[in-house]
Amino acid sequence: MRGLERTGGMLEAMTLAVPMLEVDRERARAALAGGALATDEVMRRVEAGRPFRSAYREVAGELKDGQGFEPPSSDQIIARRKSTGGLGNLGLPELRSRIRRSLAWGARERRRFDHALRKLAGKSAPPRGRAVLPRGPAAPLR
Repeated sequence: MRGLERTGGMLEAMTLAVPMLEVDRERARAALAGGALATDEVMRRVEAGRPFRSAYREVAGELKDGQGFEPPSSDQIIARRKSTGGLGNLGLPELRSRIRRSLAWGARERRRFDHALRKLAGKSAPPRGRAVLPRGPAAPLR
């Protein structure tokens, strides 16, 4: 339970910090030069008709010799990455759903635990209709 509460607190802090981040496009583009996107270059050559092994060896040889190649555009980079959790498919709707289910499970378990403690202490359960408030931050999901 404590782990979920702490995770919720960290996520809440991230909602404040992440919108303030900015990307230095020039530095990001420079970081993509060279071998960072070698796989994309291999796949581009394969799509152009080269056998994979030949394209792989060519790109590896060019990089070893200090040659470079034009990095793909941002749109091309994102279009290649469609696996769930990847750049082109973050899977946020599923993640939100899983978070909601986890929070609901945590609230149910907390109620069960609190009920068991009250029972052990010989105290009666709260009257029906009275809400038992969950512990920890209660930030709404967006």
